Amino acid sequence: MSDPKIDSPSACLLPWPQQRRNLILFAICTGTQYLAAPVLYVGITQASLCRHLGADARTSNLPGTLFFAMTAMPALLAWLSPRVSSLKRNLSLCYGISAVMLATLAVTLASSASNEIKLAMIILQGGVSGAVMPAAIALLWEVVGRGSDESRRGLALGLAFGAGPLLAVLGSFGQTALLGGDLFGLHFKGLAFPTSFIILFAAGAPIMGLAALFSQFFHIVPVQHEPARAPVSEVIGLLLGLPLMFASVALMHFSGHSANGESPESAALLQFLGYSCAIGAAAAFIYHFRAILRQRVLLLATVVTILVYAGNVIPSNMNLYSEEVLGNLPEKFAGPQNMLRFGFKVVTGILLGWVLTRTNPKVGILTTAAIFLAAQVWAILVTGPWYLVAFGLHGAGELVGVYAPNYIVSASRRDQLRKNMAFVTMLMVPAAPAGYLYGAIVDGVKDADWTFWGMNSATLGFRISFLVCALFILSGIVLAVALLPAKPKPN
Repeated sequence: MSDPKIDSPSACLLPWPQQRRNLILFAICTGTQYLAAPVLYVGITQASLCRHLGADARTSNLPGTLFFAMTAMPALLAWLSPRVSSLKRNLSLCYGISAVMLATLAVTLASSASNEIKLAMIILQGGVSGAVMPAAIALLWEVVGRGSDESRRGLALGLAFGAGPLLAVLGSFGQTALLGGDLFGLHFKGLAFPTSFIILFAAGAPIMGLAALFSQFFHIVPVQHEPARAPVSEVIGLLLGLPLMFASVALMHFSGHSANGESPESAALLQFLGYSCAIGAAAAFIYHFRAILRQRVLLLATVVTILVYAGNVIPSNMNLYSEEVLGNLPEKFAGPQNMLRFGFKVVTGILLGWVLTRTNPKVGILTTAAIFLAAQVWAILVTGPWYLVAFGLHGAGELVGVYAPNYIVSASRRDQLRKNMAFVTMLMVPAAPAGYLYGAIVDGVKDADWTFWGMNSATLGFRISFLVCALFILSGIVLAVALLPAKPKPN
């Protein structure tokens, strides 16, 4: 067995100067992720670019859908490479792969490739970011957990998650300057397409390259005995669920295009296969995490989290709706939307942290979910420039990604924490198809040429998608209020 002092989450054998370096590097790496947020937080920017290349709402939602579908990869990486000595290497690889993908996309956009190839690269960038960035975050937490005392992490967390979102606001300001648009009274002409998007994605590459470089300077206390890789039999559900999930997304996408191409028989077959793969993926993931889901409180918290997480994949539609409600190209509002998204997150994050110290874990979930719901209600009802406030509310509501895992941690035994947190990273996977559903609703209403109460088919389609998203979130809130205990206790 390894030395218990080394493995303790609250004690570290490194001297203070090395711990201080680890904490500073943690804040720097987190800051780079926030600075590159306009391209790493897949959804708004990618949807604008896809629409500019002539994609429909279904395709424009695919980068965001695939991003969240790929959030299952940290669990797979943890199984493939469990050695502590590989932490720094794996962290650098994640950041490096992200840098290469962003640079490759920029080169593709600058090339004479067809729009179909460019759209495929945008979707691929969404999937790659979904695979490596959550994995990088998980590895970063493990690195700082092994490389610093718990009592000394407050300053690093304050820098990372206080100043970090401010860097995201700065990145969004640069995005507005590149793409053009109005920003709180300032008008930016922006650069011509596609130069604006080329520079935006290219700028993310060196930022991620710096993160890959800095991550090599962490100090990690070695363990006496490295953990061995679990046998395949223990992760068979994960290994089957991942490809089935990807197949489901692909089949559902192709079924929509077959229907548009007047091939209803093929569309029906592809749709049936897509649903079958989705059911198979869900069964495989349930089997893999069956030990967790047998615990009533954790099962209820899981269902609540998935329902509320359906709000995470609506920003693409919210951005595309800008053309209807604000009268200009969606890309012209991507910068301000991201600025509001992260600006609200800064203020709300501080307030919610204070609230949590005086209440209980259930309040954290309910508060963030209620804000998430308010964002969709705002998007449905408000038009004109005030519509942009919906993105601020959405950004604040995204903090459910902090408070839902916090509730599950509170309901978990210490010996379950590592597996339970790997489970938490995968809870976006079953919610990911909702993003494609939202896009399909918009395209379906437009194709049917439905109108209602003075709304054209496009406006009606977007508002119905917001309503469906709101119903998912509201269902999670009702379930949490009725069944979740305020202070969960581990079994």
